[in-house]
Amino acid sequence: MSIPLPINANTENLREAIQSKHINIPNRLSIQPMEGFDAKLNGSPSELTYRRYTRYAKGGAGLIWFEATAISEDCRSNDHQLILTEENVNNFKELTSLTRTQANQTLESLGFKNRCRLILQLNHSGRYSKRNGKKNPIRAYHNDELDNAISVKREDGIIISDEELKEIRDIWVNKAILAKDAGFDGVDIKACHGYLISELLSAHNRKNSEYGGSSLENRSKLLIEIITKLQNKFRKDSGFKVTSRIGAYDGIPYPNGFGVKSIANQTFPASVDLEEPIELINKLYELDVKLLNITAGNPHYKGYITRPYDIPVKGGRLPKEHPLFSAYRIIYLTSVIKSLISQDMIIVGSGYTYFRQFAGNLASGLIQRGMVDICGFGRMSFANPEFAKQIFQGKTIDKAKACISCSKCSQFMREGKSTGCAVRDPEYINRE
Repeated sequence: MSIPLPINANTENLREAIQSKHINIPNRLSIQPMEGFDAKLNGSPSELTYRRYTRYAKGGAGLIWFEATAISEDCRSNDHQLILTEENVNNFKELTSLTRTQANQTLESLGFKNRCRLILQLNHSGRYSKRNGKKNPIRAYHNDELDNAISVKREDGIIISDEELKEIRDIWVNKAILAKDAGFDGVDIKACHGYLISELLSAHNRKNSEYGGSSLENRSKLLIEIITKLQNKFRKDSGFKVTSRIGAYDGIPYPNGFGVKSIANQTFPASVDLEEPIELINKLYELDVKLLNITAGNPHYKGYITRPYDIPVKGGRLPKEHPLFSAYRIIYLTSVIKSLISQDMIIVGSGYTYFRQFAGNLASGLIQRGMVDICGFGRMSFANPEFAKQIFQGKTIDKAKACISCSKCSQFMREGKSTGCAVRDPEYINRE
């Protein structure tokens, strides 16, 4: 197998700031949103939450993209997922203040002048919602294969109505406004990994609906309506950024996939077709969205597209394709998107953790060639939150601290436990 990966020995370009009229980011490395499932039952951050973000803040990444935070209690995927509310906004203010202060101290010690940026991801878990610990799928449309993957029946949960989507739209807008009050620099309207907005993007089979069918305009309507309302709400000089993490390809065959060719009877993973994702991104650009985070796959269904691994979760299987190819797919998709959209759109890429101690060298090569603007790390941030500092100080990630793609953090998530690295983090070692 031959896969072209640009590797740089010199990673100095990762220190370069993103400086534009839209946003300033101190360097080219980011913490990706990774649910810790360690919130209090009321959705407020716990001591474990504070611990994680303090560790991230000490790590030197210029962008910290906070984890998926539910817009309401009814749409959490775990009873210990964060929820932002009027009642706990002061707790989030404390979290952002402490994170920002520590991150800026770390950046200054590493020679950076610009301040760290904090983005909050807001989500509705959709098909993967739970209520009181029990699965309560809120679907955009029926898909028995996705139901089977999480052991729910067709009669469980609901198909959400257009009127309910409009109610959710308004809740989402209000929570994004609250995120600004909580001290974040921007908000991500999550549109990836099979959650509600992501599922709507693939809702060809949602008939007689304003939010589904053959038209991408309809299938993307909820996302566009939320972002339009927010852009109208915030003044351009407010500095608050509205963004999204977009699942550009989920691999699920047509008509239930997004970013796939419209060909019947394909098998998973379906052939890539980025026409609709690029059309959506161009529409977001017209709405003055100038920062996007690109990912792929559905971690609840054949998760190797999203997070390539060498060891599967308990009871899982290794995929037929090599994880190196899975990792390359995300890199390739991101580079194609980057080449076909306006160049002042800042793109955060995903999937680099699999490359372990060489990930910084790869990130440097990709950025040098204009294939991405910022490289984001998810599982690596659990295992080794100081990966960025290691790159800036020693040019490479410490092999003895790197993520080994063992899927144990994914196993914690699957079991509904608080999540971290069972190999590298003393807090989670021996928790199995």
